[in-house]
Amino acid sequence: MYRIRILSRVLWQQRIHKKSFQVQPCIYTIRQNDFINRRFQSTVAVEDSYIKKFMKAVGWMDQSRTRLKLTGYFLYECVPDKVVYNDWFEKLELPDTFASWFVITELHVWILMVRYMAEDITTSKAEKQKYVKGDGHFVRNCIIEALWADVGNKIKLLEGANPAIARKQVTELSEQFQAALVAYDEGLSDDRVLAAAIWRRFYSLSGDAKAEHVEKIVNFIRHQISLLDKIPSQDLKWKPEIT
Repeated sequence: MYRIRILSRVLWQQRIHKKSFQVQPCIYTIRQNDFINRRFQSTVAVEDSYIKKFMKAVGWMDQSRTRLKLTGYFLYECVPDKVVYNDWFEKLELPDTFASWFVITELHVWILMVRYMAEDITTSKAEKQKYVKGDGHFVRNCIIEALWADVGNKIKLLEGANPAIARKQVTELSEQFQAALVAYDEGLSDDRVLAAAIWRRFYSLSGDAKAEHVEKIVNFIRHQISLLDKIPSQDLKWKPEIT
């Protein structure tokens, strides 16, 4: 009797174990798949949202911004590629140095900046002009960005360039650049102010500077700004020449 009870108990336990073994995998599989699917869907949604935000932040998904950035870089390339620096050195009696290269390049960059900053000027019904930061401001910043990238590369190529000295030179050039922009801006509506800015920037207020050279640069600026104003942004191709 005791053996029968023990045997019955063992058989009953095996039966329960068998049932649980047969049923449990199905339950576990369903739950596991459900968990995987939910996790996968959630991860994809989060990653997709994060990537989109990141790409938008750096401008990869904003095609208009990408085009504008390329426009800024291509416009800057017009300066070192199209400007005949030797003509400037010879006709304006400037030394053939990196400093002269930068001053000439800086002037052309400023002219491009004037052209694109004008893109953001709007006229209200009251005939009042108002400046609002937009695409023109973005292109302007891209042109400046391209300038400093080029300056950094050129300084590295200078013979015996020391990295610490190079960084100091770039800092000094940046300060001079900002001051030059302000001075040129003030001369936009007054030739005398513009001539003074050119005399200061190109000839360091030297008494040996020739008035006709300063005048030639003033005329060049007026002509180029007028020329660029007549060209639509999408068709803008620039080949500046000093006469």
